Amino acid sequence: MRSFLSKLTTIDENDLTIKEKKIVDFIKSHLKEIVDTNMKIERMAQEAGTGYSAIYGLLKKLNIKGFRDFAISLANDVENQKINVAKNDENVVQGYINIIKQNYALIEKKDIFQTLTVIRNSSRAFICYWENLLSGPAQELSNFFYKNNLDTFLLDSDQDTLKERTDSSKENDVFIFFTRYGNSSRLDKFITEIGRKNRKIIYISGKVASPNIVQYLSSIHTLIVDNPDESIYKGHISNSVPFNYLNDLLIYHFMNSES
Repeated sequence: MRSFLSKLTTIDENDLTIKEKKIVDFIKSHLKEIVDTNMKIERMAQEAGTGYSAIYGLLKKLNIKGFRDFAISLANDVENQKINVAKNDENVVQGYINIIKQNYALIEKKDIFQTLTVIRNSSRAFICYWENLLSGPAQELSNFFYKNNLDTFLLDSDQDTLKERTDSSKENDVFIFFTRYGNSSRLDKFITEIGRKNRKIIYISGKVASPNIVQYLSSIHTLIVDNPDESIYKGHISNSVPFNYLNDLLIYHFMNSES
């Protein structure tokens, strides 16, 4: 992952301990100083008023492999902040480019192929958008796979319909969930029920999947959906942009790889 700030947006702040929150606040307030002085973990822990274990615990939650990778990600964040963008419509372009770059750095190709393998081995796909703002990306993916001879069914978060589809699902069915927030206990309940039936589940979310459901997920895509750095761009970015980007990756590799 190339950006600490971007990675931070993929976890819920409530999942951080008090000490981890202190570390995050310290980093945000002293980012340039940390990078310019090549601050070591000993000093960071002392300055933030925590111990080493809290720093390593935070890195583990963010899936950052060691303090060296952590330092590199912080250096990239500082570099991003130095980008001088003209104060006109190029701001919007830069905002889009930035969030796509962050997702490019986050999404691993092996996860794309894992998802495509699950879909190719399925007889039917139930594609569910949990929030209405993601109906567009879900509809687009559904239409593409339908045109490529996969029976697809587009669903929203209606409880009765989902229960009916879950109860009538078959062994080779796959459920694909789009969710921006990923913090719905009702969604987790449905995923648990589907998983216990040994159905395949693809989870596409703007937040890290709850530990309660990870065991049931066949493929996971955690996206950067919030603007990670307002020093680059302070405007609005359409909520669907990261999900459309993932769709395009899936479609591209589906069309350009062997079955």
